[in-house]
Amino acid sequence: MKKITVSILYAGLLISPVAFAQNDIAGQVVPQVLGRSPEESRPWRAPVFKDQNSALGYKEDAFAIPKGMEKQVQFWIDIYTKYSTNQGVIHDAENVETVYEVVDLTGLTTEREKQKKVDEVKNIIGLKLTKEEKDRLRFQLGQKDRMQDAIFYSGRYLEDMEKIFRDANMPIELTRLAFVESSFNIMARSKVGASGIWQIMPYTARPYRMISPVVDKRNHPLEATKLAAKLLRQNYNMLDSWPLAVTGYNHGPTGVLKMTKSYETRELGELVQNVKSRKSFGFASRNFYASFLAALEVEKNAGKYFGSVVWSKPFNSQDLKLPVSVKYKEIVSWFDGDDEKAQMYNPHLTQKARKGTPIPAQTVIAIPKDKYNIALISLARKNRTVAMEDNKKSPR
Repeated sequence: MKKITVSILYAGLLISPVAFAQNDIAGQVVPQVLGRSPEESRPWRAPVFKDQNSALGYKEDAFAIPKGMEKQVQFWIDIYTKYSTNQGVIHDAENVETVYEVVDLTGLTTEREKQKKVDEVKNIIGLKLTKEEKDRLRFQLGQKDRMQDAIFYSGRYLEDMEKIFRDANMPIELTRLAFVESSFNIMARSKVGASGIWQIMPYTARPYRMISPVVDKRNHPLEATKLAAKLLRQNYNMLDSWPLAVTGYNHGPTGVLKMTKSYETRELGELVQNVKSRKSFGFASRNFYASFLAALEVEKNAGKYFGSVVWSKPFNSQDLKLPVSVKYKEIVSWFDGDDEKAQMYNPHLTQKARKGTPIPAQTVIAIPKDKYNIALISLARKNRTVAMEDNKKSPR
């Protein structure tokens, strides 16, 4: 990089770090999902990207850095490994390797204070720049601690996600997009409506019947992963290139296809560097693939970048398909009244469900293994009660 001179169950704003507006500090601060404990931890395993000859579009260099994007990828590696969320860099939005200043936000407790500090530093830097250069100033919050936590939380889901992609004959490297999209925060919600660890938009999920008033499968890590695999396959079938297909996950595959035709190139590096394309190819889209490759590199070599690395243990849960309709409070009773834990196990149950709207039969929920038999007995009793009531209502 060239240098020229919190809480449990946070359900607030969260979008990919590459999508942040250049003056938005508040949107870049993402409290952690759940506190760690040694009892939760298990040894981290470095990813193994082998035996994928049958995977769609796979070859040894399928995810090599495209020519011309080396500096972009290094910028995001630095963001993920050098700077914490108490720091950030002011850089050129079009030439991201040009970093003017590292801003220390330590000790600033409010977003207003942090924004004021960033604005002050920008103004000082701007005195030495042309108007065009000043207009390109952008602040990027560091992500080091967030990436470390994301690797920890990924231990709950990543092995199952890899299996889903392998079974779909999709490159398992693509599961690492979840680091970019949400940092594996299952409560991730964006202000534009994207939701879950894959940040899937409502209009994308509806054709697949993922959303109902009480169940939103975009927020179920594995159900969302199945849909993400389908979407990425569709992108590749349209664009015949993983750099383009992954970029299409952010920008939209049709938009990427139009750009390849407009600028007569299928090389992502050329599209990213093309000054004319930048009006329709915004900062987030230009940097999405670079940030994915950076996350891929950092997670693959987490020990080198962070030293000691651990995974979270998967939740000690068992899936149960409801034989009858139940209310959320009954589900919480199987978690000994721990509402937050019930939400962590079942992020796909919506706020409407949690407020009392019945959850229909056939909905799959997760409950602690040691409560599974208790839940079965409770549901069997409820089922008998419902059957007896239905018999009473039936005409003789």
